[in-house]
Amino acid sequence: MRTYNAYKYFLVDKFGEPVLKIPLNGGFTCPNIDGSKAYGGCTYCDNEAFSPVAISNDNILLQLTKGIARATYRFNKFIAYFQPFSNTYAPVAKLKQIYEPVLAHPKIFGLALGTRPDCFTEETFAYMDELADRTFLSVELGMQTSHNKSLRQINRQHTAEDCYEVFQRLYRLGAENVVHVVLGLPGETREDMYKTAQVIADLPIHGVKIHQLMVIDKTVMAHQFRRGEVPTFDLDSYAEVLSEFIMRLHPEQYIHRIIAECREDSGLIAPQWSLNKRHSLNLIHNYFDANNVRQGSKYLSKNQ
Repeated sequence: MRTYNAYKYFLVDKFGEPVLKIPLNGGFTCPNIDGSKAYGGCTYCDNEAFSPVAISNDNILLQLTKGIARATYRFNKFIAYFQPFSNTYAPVAKLKQIYEPVLAHPKIFGLALGTRPDCFTEETFAYMDELADRTFLSVELGMQTSHNKSLRQINRQHTAEDCYEVFQRLYRLGAENVVHVVLGLPGETREDMYKTAQVIADLPIHGVKIHQLMVIDKTVMAHQFRRGEVPTFDLDSYAEVLSEFIMRLHPEQYIHRIIAECREDSGLIAPQWSLNKRHSLNLIHNYFDANNVRQGSKYLSKNQ
């Protein structure tokens, strides 16, 4: 019996074979970076550390071609994944210029967009509706937490309720809804994190991407960390919290990721176990097995 519903199984069920997401840099920014809402971005954010393509200067089709070439011997089908920054933060005419050439590639079978809830207009929703009708469309919203106090502290400049509204709209359009959450945000207790899991479980969300909080050099959070204001998880504690989080999710939701990783040259300050994904995953999975962790085993519907 599987501990949790890994996303790779969803993709095999849907496409009949393994599918790989190819990360792409579409050249976008965010409204809390460019000044439309704030400057500086999220207090923890360094896209160059979090995304392997954030520093790519290649045009999008070249990025795509290189990504497919590296994996063609293992995969026949791919999803174009616009990952860094907010990938719906542009007029629809600009979005079409970026997305459509990629969708025309014969090996691309879907589109995945990482973005924020405040980067949609009515025209954007109409375009998402069109896309969902003709390809597999996955939209990943960076909600991070269900607690607005935490969102203010990390300079997100949106609320959790903004996310809930967009999830409802996208669900009605037939998109795959994915939520991105961070465990260990400053000031949050374990119970706060478990509450976020309970909220996610009752939203129209298909997939969940879970990351540990990471402190990257040259960010606002790095300064806070050095002042002793930001604790981070050791790996054993993260395994415990992650387990309780997963057990509170809906049993049918798919989990895209349970930890984040960083390159050695990313400027990672803490936690250092983020540099060794294989070792960290092995420890976490061993913890799951030893403690009989099962996704949804503590799920309680809000109707109960």
